[in-house]
Amino acid sequence: MSMPDKIHVTRWGHTGPSVVLVHGSAQGSKIGGDGHFAAQEALAADGWQLMVPDRPGHGASPALGRPDDAEADGAWVADLLGFGAHLVGHSFGGCVALAAAARRPDAVRSLTLIEPGMQKLATDIPEVRRFVLKLVTTMIFSFSPERRAGRFAKLVGIPSGIRGGTDRAELKAMGLGIAKLKVPTAATLRAELETIKAAGVPLLVVTGGWSAAFDAVGRRVAEVGGGRHEIVASTNHFPNLMPAFNPLLAAFMEQADAHAQTRAGSSIA
Repeated sequence: MSMPDKIHVTRWGHTGPSVVLVHGSAQGSKIGGDGHFAAQEALAADGWQLMVPDRPGHGASPALGRPDDAEADGAWVADLLGFGAHLVGHSFGGCVALAAAARRPDAVRSLTLIEPGMQKLATDIPEVRRFVLKLVTTMIFSFSPERRAGRFAKLVGIPSGIRGGTDRAELKAMGLGIAKLKVPTAATLRAELETIKAAGVPLLVVTGGWSAAFDAVGRRVAEVGGGRHEIVASTNHFPNLMPAFNPLLAAFMEQADAHAQTRAGSSIA
């Protein structure tokens, strides 16, 4: 599947390894990927080429007449990887990034998932069950889309500067988008994680320590995918905004590239 027309892609940097960053949030938000990953623009000065798409119905990309769908978005994100790139996904964007990685594991130099929206993988854990119950309650008992968007943002820990909803129309659109989110099943997530594990894709899962539920999900995702889980202390759902995140990500990607070169050298020898 080729990338849909008019998908807006922000690009930072002109040389070095490619990095694709996939944002979360719900359709209707005027905040695009560049807003979600603003702190990562600094990586361009350190020799990375970053591509940050706005998913359909977000930021500057038009809606496609369908809900947020991790599998559908994963198909065109997989094409964005080109001949090989590091892949980063945040929140629901983590589900998108994983779907893309499972489609083309040979094109993924590393996969980093930041507070991935994969609670379905860990509902056996009490903290996660409580979080999911609060989420379901928010969906059912929010009597307007606007209220749903506000309550969802508060529950998930989205900072005001990133959550969008600066006017009533935007807030309503986001509330409607949240209600239609197409989240992958536990079976799909597990199968995709097992695919990247079998392919030897280096996996890093980062959470912020602010939520026991997100930390538990992060540990489970890393376990199933054969990766490692790290906590970058944050007061909200965006540990990638913290100063410690970029050095961690850069070191992980550099290590993945060095390991790949070593393996390539060994196979040639």
